[in-house]
Amino acid sequence: MSEWKKTWCNLCAVTCGLELEVENNKVVNVRSDPSSPRSNGYCCRKGRTAKYFIDHGDRVLYPRKKVGDRYERISWEQAYKEIAEKANTILKLHGPRSAAVIGAGTAAVQTAAATAAPMLAAMGSRYIFNPIGVEFMADWWSHGRIFGDQSHFLEADDERCEVMIYWGSNAYVSHQMPNARRICREFSESPDKTVIVVDPRLSETARMADMHIMPALGSDSLFLRALIALILENGWENKEYLNKYTKDWALAKGWFRDFDIDGALRVCKIPRKQAEDFARILTTKKWGMHRDLGLFFGRHATMNSYLCILLTIVCGMCLVPGGNVPPERVIALAGSDERDPKTWRTPVTNRFPVMGIYPEAVIPDEILGNNPDRIRFAITSLNNPLRSYPDSQKMEEALRSLELLVAIECCETEVAQFADYVLPSTNAYEGNGGFNIFTLNYPEVVFGCRKQIVRPLGEAKEDSMIFAELTEAMGLIPKPPRWLHTAAEDAVITGDRMKYFMKLGAWLAMGNLKYFDQAASIIALTLGKAMGSADRAMTWGGMLMSNLPGRAIMAVKADKKQHPIISRMPILSGMCKMDAAFKLCDDNPQGAVIARSDEFELMKRHIKHKDGKLRLWCEEIDSYIKRITPEKEEAELTLKDGCNMILSAGRHSESGVNASMRNSKTFKYRDPYTLAVNPEDAAQMGLTDGQTVRLSTNKGSIKIPIECSWQISRGYCMMPHFFGLKFEGGTYGVHANYLTDHRDIDEITGNARWRYTPCRVEVI
Repeated sequence: MSEWKKTWCNLCAVTCGLELEVENNKVVNVRSDPSSPRSNGYCCRKGRTAKYFIDHGDRVLYPRKKVGDRYERISWEQAYKEIAEKANTILKLHGPRSAAVIGAGTAAVQTAAATAAPMLAAMGSRYIFNPIGVEFMADWWSHGRIFGDQSHFLEADDERCEVMIYWGSNAYVSHQMPNARRICREFSESPDKTVIVVDPRLSETARMADMHIMPALGSDSLFLRALIALILENGWENKEYLNKYTKDWALAKGWFRDFDIDGALRVCKIPRKQAEDFARILTTKKWGMHRDLGLFFGRHATMNSYLCILLTIVCGMCLVPGGNVPPERVIALAGSDERDPKTWRTPVTNRFPVMGIYPEAVIPDEILGNNPDRIRFAITSLNNPLRSYPDSQKMEEALRSLELLVAIECCETEVAQFADYVLPSTNAYEGNGGFNIFTLNYPEVVFGCRKQIVRPLGEAKEDSMIFAELTEAMGLIPKPPRWLHTAAEDAVITGDRMKYFMKLGAWLAMGNLKYFDQAASIIALTLGKAMGSADRAMTWGGMLMSNLPGRAIMAVKADKKQHPIISRMPILSGMCKMDAAFKLCDDNPQGAVIARSDEFELMKRHIKHKDGKLRLWCEEIDSYIKRITPEKEEAELTLKDGCNMILSAGRHSESGVNASMRNSKTFKYRDPYTLAVNPEDAAQMGLTDGQTVRLSTNKGSIKIPIECSWQISRGYCMMPHFFGLKFEGGTYGVHANYLTDHRDIDEITGNARWRYTPCRVEVI
C-alpha cells in the first residue's frame, strides 16, 4: 500500500509544499500540496522531479577511506577516530586557519550549518565557504551598510504593490519567489497593475511585461546611476522620506550631481524617453523589485545591489507596505563587518566574510597560495565545489593538494570520488527536521519542520549529526553527562522541551561555560539522539534562539499551564513562544503561520543604526562609483582578446531541473544541453540550429551544439550550469565552470561574475 506524505521541496529557497506518494520506501509520485501555507498548491517543475533526487542510482551508503587508488569501507567509529587524529595533528602543527568547511547547507535546508559552525569555532577557525558566497554577498553587504544589519534584506511586497519590477530576473522560469507564475500572470493580466522587466534579453517574463527595458550587456550599474541622476534632475525624489529616514543623503547625492545622463543612456542603449517614463513610474507608484542572478552575477555586482537599494530609498519605496519589505527571519543569522579588526581576512586574497560566509571563488588561492596560514584541511558537506564554484580545474587542483579532505555526501559527487574520507549523509527527504532560513511569505511568517518521507539508505546520517559527532571525536567538547541524556529523553516523552533547556543551561553553568558556543552540538548529541534526528533538534534550538517575538506579531502563545513561571519571565517568555511555534510546525509538516510582520514598525525593527536612520554614503562605494562613467564603461564593455560574445554561465529554462540533472532520466525526452544564441548572431557566423560549435574562454574550450532563440539578445550566449556530472558511469555534456575563472569576481565582495564572461564562439 502506498501513502501520501507532506513535505517541502528541497531544490530552492522558496521550498514549495509537496505531497509525495511513498511505496516500499520509494517515492513513486509527486504533486503540489494545496494545504501548504507557503505555496498554496503551487510548485514548479523542479519540485515535481523530487523522486529522481531521492531514488538516486549513485548514492553513498557507507563510510569509506581512500587507500592508494581505491576505497575501503570502514565503520563510523574508525572514520571518526582517524579523521579526528589527522585533523588534530594538522591543527597542532599549523593552527586554526588551516581548517575550513565548504558547504554545510543547501538552498532549502541549512540545518547542517548549526553544528558545522560550532565545530569550526571549537577548532578556532572561521572559514566557512557556502553557496551564499557566490550569490548573495554583494546584496547582503549592501544591506548591511545601509541598514546596519546584513540579515535584513528587501523583497517586493508581491500582494500589494501596483508595479512589479523584475531586474535581471526571469521569475516566470527561475521561480525565485513564492507562487511565481501566479504572481507573474496576475500582474501581467490585471489592468490595474504594471509589469516592468529590465533585462537585455527577451525572457519568458519579459514577454509578459508592459515595459521591457533592454540595457546593454553589463551596463546595469551605469543605467542605475543615470536613472537616479535623472530622477534628481527632475526633482522627482521623495524629499519627505529622505529627510525623515536618511542620515547622509546630502553627501550621497553628490554621486549623481552633474552626471552625464545622456552619455550613460547612449552606452546603455536605452532611449531617454523610455528612461524618463520609467523614472516617472518609480516616483509616482507603489512598486516592488525582484532582483536575481542577472544583477548578482553580473559586472559590478556590489554596485548593482547598492544602487538598487538606493533607488528604493530615493523613491520612498524602502521598508514600506506595498513597496520593498524585509521578510522576517525565524532563525537568527549572525552578520559580520569587515571593518571590525577582529574579523578575519583570508591571508592570500585578503577577502572578508559577509554574514560570516567567505567567497567560494578564493578557495583555490587560499589552499595553493604560498602562505603559512593557508588552508590544509577541509570538510565538504552536501556540496560539490568541482561543479558549483568557478574554475573547476583550479578547484580540483586545490582540493587534491589538501593534507586532509573529508566529503560528507549523499551521492557520488566529483569530490567524493577522490576525497580521503567519504561519509554518507541523508538527503532532505530522509532526514527528520531541517529548517530553511528564507521566509518569503510577507507579511506572514511561514515556517516548517520537515518530516521523514523515506528511511535512510545504508548507514547514512544527517549532516548536522555528523558534524556534532566529529566535534566530540576531536575532543573539542566533553561527552554530555547521562542526566542530560535522560532530560532529553524525558522531553521527547512528555513534550516539555523547556525543562530540558533549563537543564542544559544548568550544565553549561556548572563549569562548562567555555562550551557555550558549542551548545548546538550538545543539543544534537542529546536531544537530537532522543528525537532520532539532529536536524529536528537543531530546528527547535534555532527557533528557541530566534528574536522573532521581539520583531513580529506572534500567532502562537506560550503554554502557561506547562510553564507557569518562565512563560512570564522577560528573558524566557519569547523562548516559550518559540517552543510553542516549534510544536505547531512539528505537528503540521506542511508548515504553519507562526507570526505576522508588524508593518507599523518596519523602520524601527529593521534599521539597526543607533539613530534609526538609513546610511547612504560609504567609502567603498564612493571610490568605486566614480569609475562608473559613460567613457570608462564604454571602454570596458568593448570586447577584447579575440572574444566575440558574452557567455552567461548558467541558464534557467523549462528543460532545466537543477542538480537533479545528475540523473539523466530528468531529460530523457529533451536536449537541454545547448548553447543558446540569437538567430541573427548565428546567421552572421554562418551557423545553423543544432550545429556544434567551439566555445572558448581564457580558461578552456569545449564543443557544444547551439540552439537559436529569439529570447537571447545579440552578442550574448547562454549555457546551462548543471552538466558534466558523472552518473552511473556516464557523463553528459560539459559543465559551465570548466570555462569560468575563479579570479573573475566582484572586487568588493567576491560574487562570481557568471553572467558576464567574455568568450569566443566559432565554427569547428
